[in-house]
Amino acid sequence: MRQYNQTLFSKDIEIAERFALSESVVLYSGECLDLLKTIPDESLQLVVTSPPYNIGKEYEKKLHLDVYIQQQALVIAECVRALSPKGSICWQVGNYVDRGAIIPVSFQSN
Repeated sequence: MRQYNQTLFSKDIEIAERFALSESVVLYSGECLDLLKTIPDESLQLVVTSPPYNIGKEYEKKLHLDVYIQQQALVIAECVRALSPKGSICWQVGNYVDRGAIIPVSFQSN
């Protein structure tokens, strides 16, 4: 567990690396679907994520846009399942770029 004490926050914040309902903040690094499947329905207040942009960086495999959208739809569905009815999702994603064409991903999803 990491502990942060910054003037930005009114109290010390402990950040857990494993999910538990008793934790206030969890910062997870790994396969998101593995984590999401362990989280009970409607138990999260906030999901913040920045999935791979699928632009061919050296640390990611560039997928066809349809495959990328399908994969992201699975993750979004799990986030929604785990999200409280009054919760929020912050989904940071870039544009899909292919042979000079720039396609906003947010307009491609259902």
